[in-house]
Amino acid sequence: AGRGLRVLGFAYKPLDNVPPEGSDSAENDLIWLGLVDMLDAPRLEVADAVARCRTAGIRPVMITGDHQLTAQAIAEHLGISKPGDEVLIGRDLEKMDSSELERHVDRVSIYARVAPEHKLRIVQALQRNGKVVAMTGDGVNDAPALKQADIGIAMGITGTDVSKEASDMVLLDDNFATIVAATEEGRVVYTNIRRFIKYILGSNIGEVLTIAASPLLLPIGGVPLSPLQILWMNLVTDGLPALALAVEPAEPNVMDRPPNRPDESIFSRGLGSYMIRIGIVLAILTIILMVGAYQYTTQNFGNGLDADRWKTMVFTTLCLAQMGHAIAIRSNSKLTIELDPRTNPYVWGAVIITTILQLLLIYVAPLRSFFGTHYLTLNELGVCIGFSALMFVWIEMEKLFVRWFVNRR
Repeated sequence: AGRGLRVLGFAYKPLDNVPPEGSDSAENDLIWLGLVDMLDAPRLEVADAVARCRTAGIRPVMITGDHQLTAQAIAEHLGISKPGDEVLIGRDLEKMDSSELERHVDRVSIYARVAPEHKLRIVQALQRNGKVVAMTGDGVNDAPALKQADIGIAMGITGTDVSKEASDMVLLDDNFATIVAATEEGRVVYTNIRRFIKYILGSNIGEVLTIAASPLLLPIGGVPLSPLQILWMNLVTDGLPALALAVEPAEPNVMDRPPNRPDESIFSRGLGSYMIRIGIVLAILTIILMVGAYQYTTQNFGNGLDADRWKTMVFTTLCLAQMGHAIAIRSNSKLTIELDPRTNPYVWGAVIITTILQLLLIYVAPLRSFFGTHYLTLNELGVCIGFSALMFVWIEMEKLFVRWFVNRR
């Protein structure tokens, strides 16, 4: 048992006739043969999965009906516990009241000779200590604990129908490593949702501030964007890159971060301040261009009669700045030059397609007439590209500053 082996005893009895059903006579007066030890070896990938759990801030706990020596040997082999760690067995757990059990569950990672009803008490004690509990099980008696856990996980192959009905998730391959892979996928999805919101709302805040400030800054008042142009930005220049960002693959350190609190706001950990900051930067860049473009057209084309020209420059700058924002926001810490562009070709495809569509609105006459834009010279287009590129530069500089600040600490 100390080597993680199960011990089986073998005996036999010669019979002249098959005993009647329900009779215990065949199990008496057996002739002893001997002992055989059996290794129920864990899968090869489990040890690595346990290590990934620990780096991700997840503490694996073993609850088993096996002998405590067997459980301890396997747990130490997998990295669930270290030599000398406390092992709690069922008969000791039975004597504990709720408060005493709560003091033990935060440090005990091995429970041996445990009855099914003990699993429910362990789950409840962990939850009372503020832990988010995922529980695996396959038997009928596991159903109460699976139902009580924050995430009940049933075995798809060996699990009973009752355990599957009580669970939130079913493992089709009965493999612990699949739980870790699902955890990683969940973190990627959550990160991409936050990235999607950062892009959409950060850009929209900049657009709102620009539109709100323009009547106060320009002598003629009015808004630099028509309703149709605003709709174009929301559906195309916002939509396509945002959808591409939603399928961004996992960053290498996604499983090296601690878990997020389940009750935290999606705008926590700097997301809200980032959106406001980026929105203000985008608005400032666009307003500077807007005022300059208005003065340029007024001086060169007479009292702002060619208003569509400077409005088109503002419209184009806002749209192209969002393309730089989409490229830079792929990672919160790595510079764009450090990222492999092949990991998410959808972002580059969305940026290229959206940029081409924006240029078509300027240089194709029917579209220009429909969207109320104006033909821009190459110099004017270059000014728009230059101002819009400053958004990309700003976000990359923020990453460098954060990296420098962290290294200084």
